[in-house]
Amino acid sequence: MTGPPTPPPSSAVEIEDAARTVLPPQVAASTLGATEPPAAEPIEPAPDAAHASPAENSKQSTTYELLFPSISDLARSGSLRELIEVAERGDLSGEYHADPSRLYLVAPLVLAYLIVDELSQARHALTRLPDNLTSFDLSKGLLHLLAATSERKYPAIYQYAEALHQFVLQPAFSDAGLGQILAGMITSFVEAFRTKTFKLLSRAYTSIPLSRAQSYLGYPPEQSQEVLNAAMASNWKFDQNTQILIPTPQPANSARGFGYMQSTLQAFTLVTDSVANLEARP
Repeated sequence: MTGPPTPPPSSAVEIEDAARTVLPPQVAASTLGATEPPAAEPIEPAPDAAHASPAENSKQSTTYELLFPSISDLARSGSLRELIEVAERGDLSGEYHADPSRLYLVAPLVLAYLIVDELSQARHALTRLPDNLTSFDLSKGLLHLLAATSERKYPAIYQYAEALHQFVLQPAFSDAGLGQILAGMITSFVEAFRTKTFKLLSRAYTSIPLSRAQSYLGYPPEQSQEVLNAAMASNWKFDQNTQILIPTPQPANSARGFGYMQSTLQAFTLVTDSVANLEARP
């Protein structure tokens, strides 16, 4: 029989002591920004001066670097709530708030919040960074993705996500460990966002053109079969002649009451608010 669990470290000193005991320090130098992510569509990374890596900016490992292996393990296991808790505690208790290695925690933290669709918390995590860190290309890429997601600019969301994904995997992003973790989390975000959007479309539309569904779900014209596969798996119907998708009708159930109707209306509003943006695109 075991006793009560030991409370997690909360102060910067406790975190650093615990990390030194169980976590190997990050030894690889990393470049958190070598390419300017896009500021406007179409999104194409443009060359820019490289920022110094966290290891080069720190004479010794910071608490952010020491906690990164734990963040990495939690990201790989999909334990996003635990990741958020560890990253928030480490970020708020860290002593070197302007140190570039702080992005070892903040970047995964922002992506975790995006995956679970807690956008205000993601924005808060980014906006509390000092100016010298928000100027990093990685920070800018996250800000672009967050802004597009908040405004539900569907095509831009997928374009910024793809640009950021390529950015963290390029050779100039020399910390392969951090890059791999961020790339995996970006992929998870896109998958989660597509799944949520597909469910919203099912509730908001009685019929929708295939081309519009592709825009909402971030698939180019040549990948229309991806949308059709997802639609057929959800028992949607497809009219080949008109290229119209017909979602499965929601079953009428009075037991759902006002809460369900309100939720459906909110879903319809959320999706249709961006129709004008889609139709305005050339």
